[in-house]
Amino acid sequence: MFGLPANRGDPGSGHKLFSLLMKSLPFKPRARLRPQLPALLDRMLLVDLARTLAAILSVLVIIIVSRKFLGILARAIEGEVSGGTLSTLLALKILSATSMLLPPASFLAALVVLGRLYRDSEMAVLAAAGFGPARTYQSLMWFVLPVSILGAVLALQVMPWSERQAQALMKRDEQGADLRGIKAGRFNEFSRGDVILYAEELADDGSMRNIFVQSRSGERTGVVIAEQARLTTNDNEEHFVLLSYGTRYQGVPGRADFVVSEFEQYAVRIDDPNPTSRGTEREGRDSLSLLRSGTPRELAELQKRLAIPLGILALGLLAVPLAKVPPRAGAWGNILKAFLIYIAYENLQKISHGMLISQKAPLPVAFGAAYVAVGLLTLAILIRQVGWRWFLSNLGFRIKA
Repeated sequence: MFGLPANRGDPGSGHKLFSLLMKSLPFKPRARLRPQLPALLDRMLLVDLARTLAAILSVLVIIIVSRKFLGILARAIEGEVSGGTLSTLLALKILSATSMLLPPASFLAALVVLGRLYRDSEMAVLAAAGFGPARTYQSLMWFVLPVSILGAVLALQVMPWSERQAQALMKRDEQGADLRGIKAGRFNEFSRGDVILYAEELADDGSMRNIFVQSRSGERTGVVIAEQARLTTNDNEEHFVLLSYGTRYQGVPGRADFVVSEFEQYAVRIDDPNPTSRGTEREGRDSLSLLRSGTPRELAELQKRLAIPLGILALGLLAVPLAKVPPRAGAWGNILKAFLIYIAYENLQKISHGMLISQKAPLPVAFGAAYVAVGLLTLAILIRQVGWRWFLSNLGFRIKA
């Protein structure tokens, strides 16, 4: 029965029989100790998904970062940012944009790859071999779980770090922005046009000669003419032009009640009072400190970061039933429907974000409303495609015919 060798007197026949018996046993004790690796089909699907994600993510990052970089480039032209800082800021913006774009990029990659399998009738062949929705989810998890872990690391650690580094670079450049922005023989605007400065000569050490400064505060306008001036910063890191030996004229244009005064030293502030907003500072805070603070705005910032890994998981589960299209469907399949669903998902995230800040919704509802909605939609589409019997049977319920 086991195909015994013809020569029963062979001393090695017992060993061969034992080997055949061990091969015929259905239970292998050591098989449970080995880690389960992805099958060949899983690896092929994983490689295809990774390549598609890299292509989509590259295009999206280039589009988003180029728009942000144009604003930084405009500030560099105005002298607010040094040229050496541009490359570093560009790299930091790429990290932040990659983190924010991972959920839509992974969602689109899963739709494209799975949709192609349906259009080329490859999924029908796999279904005939037992590769159903449950097996599709198992294969997709080899892609979704690592990407969600990567998204969690980027959102909770890398993105706040890159924001802090960008803020430090911008703050350092703002301290020297006034010197770079001042050009000899030109009218230079500061404080959103409220201060206009003209220097006839500008030395290498930052000192200026023959200065004209016009400052505006409400309806009153002040004009200062001085022989010398230099830039200075106080303890609060506010920038001033310190003028020496000059005359100051202050009053309302059109009236004769001008005040004329002479001085030895006079300071004019030339930067905005609040160059950095609280929202920008909050984006650079550590995730653990946001959780410990417990205030609505800090928790809303934490919610925005957690939305990246959770969104990858939720949208990845939705992609399996949503990618099912007829073989003769167009090249884009359900991309338009997925785009509309993603817009609704993002709007629901923003509504939850605003309700958390205004304290109009409890914390669990604000954090989980969008994912519950996506989960219910996934369940509805899946049940519509495979039916209740398949769904209940996969949950362990016995269905009688």
